[in-house]
Amino acid sequence: MSESLQQLAENIWIFPRDRDANKVQPNVGIICTATQTVLIDSGNSPSHARRIQAALEKIQAPPLSHIIYTHHHWDHTFGACVFGAPVIAHDLCQELLTRSAEQLSKQQESAQHNPLAQAIERESIFRYILPTTTFARTMTLPLDGLTLELEHVGGAHAADSIVVRIKERGVMFLGDCYYPPPAYQQSDKQKTNWSMLASFIKEPGFEIFVEGHSNPLKGAEFLKRLSISLMARI
Repeated sequence: MSESLQQLAENIWIFPRDRDANKVQPNVGIICTATQTVLIDSGNSPSHARRIQAALEKIQAPPLSHIIYTHHHWDHTFGACVFGAPVIAHDLCQELLTRSAEQLSKQQESAQHNPLAQAIERESIFRYILPTTTFARTMTLPLDGLTLELEHVGGAHAADSIVVRIKERGVMFLGDCYYPPPAYQQSDKQKTNWSMLASFIKEPGFEIFVEGHSNPLKGAEFLKRLSISLMARI
């Protein structure tokens, strides 16, 4: 497990996912300019978020101005209470996060050893942080010469999924948008949405793609993955 940031391009880092899938700790995107920092997702718990904070301190990152949720799932949102920054997300996120929180609290009570219970166990400061700014289809966030383009894409994994593009750096954050639904919602017929993936990675000008639970990939690597996966379906 790395406690160091991984730089992807000028101004852009990630706090890398934990390679132990059982810990359910996704990549967290970090955009640092001369005056402010923006997070893409917030970690899966206060303890995860504090590790991200420590890594930001090591690079003397400027103050955090916003958190962007790629979607409402707990592993992407439950660290936000540590940061005290306003949250941007899709219009559906507030409703879905509230509903999900109620369901997951019940799961926590009935299964002390599930990942959610472990993520917030003994965390007296934990609380759900709902979005303060939402959008329906697209939104732009100017950031000291960079422009973050947010677009709602939905998908089977989460209806509120968005992608975040930073065209000036050729980087796109995908969250979990093309993944199948979470395991507890899956049926045998629901698979990874490779068609959605194809629509994104063929956009001109993007060379680095960051999804929630895998290593970042360059455009050529992503195209190879897509080609193999589509051929396997024939």
